[in-house]
Amino acid sequence: MTGPEPARTSAAMAGRAAAAVETAKRTFFRSFFRLLVAFIALAEWVCVAWVLRAVGLRPPRALHVLAPFAIFQLNRWIVTRRRSRRGPVLDALVGTYVAFAFTSVFCALFLGLAGLGALAGSLIVPLLPTALGEPITRAYIWLVHAGFFIVAGLLAYGYVVGPRELAVSRVEVPVRGLPEPFAGLRIVHISDLHVGQHLDVAELAEHVRRVNALEPDLVCVTGDLVDRAETCGLAFPTLAGLRARHGVLVTLGNHDFYAGAETVTQALRHLTPFTVLRDDSVHLEVDGARLTVVGIDDLGRDWARGVLEHPALPSLAAAVPAGNPLIVLSHRPDCFAQAARLGASLMLSGHTHGGQLALPAWLGRRARNLAEFISRFDRGLFREGDATLYVNRGLGFTGQKVRLFTPREIACLELTPGG
Repeated sequence: MTGPEPARTSAAMAGRAAAAVETAKRTFFRSFFRLLVAFIALAEWVCVAWVLRAVGLRPPRALHVLAPFAIFQLNRWIVTRRRSRRGPVLDALVGTYVAFAFTSVFCALFLGLAGLGALAGSLIVPLLPTALGEPITRAYIWLVHAGFFIVAGLLAYGYVVGPRELAVSRVEVPVRGLPEPFAGLRIVHISDLHVGQHLDVAELAEHVRRVNALEPDLVCVTGDLVDRAETCGLAFPTLAGLRARHGVLVTLGNHDFYAGAETVTQALRHLTPFTVLRDDSVHLEVDGARLTVVGIDDLGRDWARGVLEHPALPSLAAAVPAGNPLIVLSHRPDCFAQAARLGASLMLSGHTHGGQLALPAWLGRRARNLAEFISRFDRGLFREGDATLYVNRGLGFTGQKVRLFTPREIACLELTPGG
């Protein structure tokens, strides 16, 4: 019979293992961008060396060591000086180089997969007749060349055309027990504006006009309005032009916290008529019926991972008057299961940008995208019981001004009675 001591020892070991895994994850995500800069340098040289070999040039072996190191130092310099004033010409050159570097990552990954295919082929082709093996080898080389340039072409499309694509998504949200006065309530949801380097005030004004043209009853903004505190004074007077019958509700995202949560909050309250919800709630009333909206602060474990259990949600949900449908605004979607369990009818989130880069959605399937690496709630609509989650693809950009099969988004959601 197993005694309590072995059980406690086993539990302690499991706890230590879980803590070690979490520490490793935190270390990885803290070091992610440094590792990424090093990987990008290697990817750039892989692509350059491959193109040189494709045209018949063979770089000296020493260059395979020196070139990645030199490129890494250049990339570090660009990253550390990314906010310094460089002038329009140098800015354009740096922007073009950074786009090439980012594209190199995906081209190098493709070449890596092609290399695995070549390795498998090297085991099979010698077993085939020469008359068959040589054409197969030539065809494979041709396919690798074609694939490399297709990947590069798609990324070029993502840089040139993708940022101009914008979708207005119209979604009906069934709400069990929805009071009749709220049937047809139109909520316009925007997220992840990242006003600054890749979205200026003139473009922000266009987005404000588009939102107002939808004649919303309520506008919800789920965070990442700015990347830097100094942008607030420039952007918020224009953002203040948003109009809705029941007002504009705002929660903060991780980038707003990086910029300074108190600074962003005070700027919003001083420069706009919006209601900022930071672990707080507001009640909407129409013809005697009421609906509650809760907004929670971003408490991400790191830039990629959100919390599964938000500490403020239980008390906020418990305070919702009986019969009030509950809407939760959370920058990150990770706590959706908790919100559903606590009785939320609808949760609105962003953060993922829909991955920014995706494979096309063929045959009605969901578009596979980079956001799947950080959350199972990557983009679009999700259901759990009677609860609905909508994850907005955002209006801005993180890192690179690139989008592929991931148009920027304004979501227009209409509440309907149902279960």
